[in-house]
Amino acid sequence: MTQTRRGFTLVEVLLAVVILVLITTTFARFSTEFTKGMTGSSIRVVSAGVAQDRLELVRADPRYPRLATLYASGAGADTTGFSGFPRMRRITTIVRDQSGSPARDRTTVTVRVIDPGLKDTVAVTAVIASP
Repeated sequence: MTQTRRGFTLVEVLLAVVILVLITTTFARFSTEFTKGMTGSSIRVVSAGVAQDRLELVRADPRYPRLATLYASGAGADTTGFSGFPRMRRITTIVRDQSGSPARDRTTVTVRVIDPGLKDTVAVTAVIASP
């Protein structure tokens, strides 16, 4: 007399559950790391944009002798909080060099952006020659 099998054994069900748990936890870890990476990437893109905007604003200003006074001192030099990024901080440093032989006049502008979500500081530097 033959017996027909009509279901799964307990061992088969447990093995299937273990496999599903392993796949689910692996996927959960991957998706968490992916989300962290995407968040960090978007913060980096915004930080680079904030730094580049400030640098372009300084470069476009025709008041060359006053750049350090206008952009690297007071409230504008160190700004915290940008749309959607309240803890992001932008620091502008401007150094004017009028030394050398023959005499030269150039200004180095560095804009750094710091955010708790970034591993490293985003920094953009440009040298502007006297017009």
